[in-house]
Amino acid sequence: MSRHHQNDDHIHNDDSDAAWNSDMQPFFARASFMKLCLPAVLYSVLFNTILRLLSYIPIFNTWLCINPSRLHPEDCFTTSDSSSPPIAIVTGSNTGVGFETAKGLVQRGYHVILACRSRQKGEDAADKINKFLATSTVSTGYGDDYSTTVGKAIFLQPIDLTSFASIRSFCKAFSEQYDSLNVLVNNAGINSQGDITEDKLEICFQSNFVSHFLLTKLLIPSLLKAENVYKNSVFDREAGRVVNLSSVTHHFAPANERTQTIGDDNGTELPENNNGIHDKHFWLGSATPGVSSATYRESKLASILFTMELNKRYGDKGIRSVAVNPGSVSSDIWRNESAFTQKMYSLLYLTTQEGASTSIAGSICKLPTDAIYLQPYRQPTFRKGSSVGGMKSLERSYSLPFPMFEMLGPYISHSVTTPRLPADGSGGYRSSEQLWDVCESLTAQ
Repeated sequence: MSRHHQNDDHIHNDDSDAAWNSDMQPFFARASFMKLCLPAVLYSVLFNTILRLLSYIPIFNTWLCINPSRLHPEDCFTTSDSSSPPIAIVTGSNTGVGFETAKGLVQRGYHVILACRSRQKGEDAADKINKFLATSTVSTGYGDDYSTTVGKAIFLQPIDLTSFASIRSFCKAFSEQYDSLNVLVNNAGINSQGDITEDKLEICFQSNFVSHFLLTKLLIPSLLKAENVYKNSVFDREAGRVVNLSSVTHHFAPANERTQTIGDDNGTELPENNNGIHDKHFWLGSATPGVSSATYRESKLASILFTMELNKRYGDKGIRSVAVNPGSVSSDIWRNESAFTQKMYSLLYLTTQEGASTSIAGSICKLPTDAIYLQPYRQPTFRKGSSVGGMKSLERSYSLPFPMFEMLGPYISHSVTTPRLPADGSGGYRSSEQLWDVCESLTAQ
């Protein structure tokens, strides 16, 4: 028995299943994620120790580029020359990576709207950022160069990503007060699943992705009105920038492992969409309660495909989008774990400030034309045929990594990296287009 959303019939699909290639090879089985955890820890400890020792030898430090990458002003949007301050929105910015992303953008001259569910937590976070920057020096430890103009953190109104009505209300309030939007960072997310939202969708997939789709679509007019200018090239301009938070778990989102409990007396489970295709039926299943047990991973793959589709549909109008993996981060998301586990995470994982580095780079840095994904770890091999173009801020670029090397490892701040995409015969664009159509149907856009 299918439990797909009732708007299934309104989604067009001109491709037959025979036109798609199976993605059973490119994607890793969900169970393999846990199997790779221990090897990833051992790899990270070993190579971090080796690189730490080599960093004390100048010739190796220079040759191996051991130090994390920096954002250089000539590669970034300028804010000091603007007649009015540039505007950014960061969802889930009252804590963790989102908080550090917002703080980093304020540091660089942006007026950042903290899009949070709780008014109290949002206002407290805004006050904390503003007070910190008012009493600190220009550098806050990110290791790069800043605008001399400090921006401001602002709380506009609450936004609940489990409610489409709340998102529409937030966007209406924003458009009434601001003419344009320079940067949108779709950061917020949850890792719990199973509940159903007021919109009758699976809570994790809606919170992490579908709601961000709606938020972005409603803010497209504001993004198109923005003008992002690079410091050393006033003729090289963009409209708004959209940053979508992804994860290493996108490597573990195959389309051939799904089961759906049909609810008989024996609890029998039958295969659901096990054809290895990330098509409209797969994405509808992700959004439908009770169909998928891996909606977090699927939402992170969806964020990458959404990035591709945004660039395809709005790139010629100046909007640029990029997906980012913050890495494994020690934050209060682990607050329910044991004290020992939290201590281990604090030793192995990135700090929240380090985790924000890919989001900040994705928000303000000039990107190669083919860049759709940034991640924070050194990889064993460099990418061939990269179009980084000599930018100092993007001195590293990598081909598709083995997932273990993106789970943990030597931190380098940010690098352009090839993500894992559905083998749909078109580089992921068939899947991204059908994902878009599904979301338009679900959100009635």
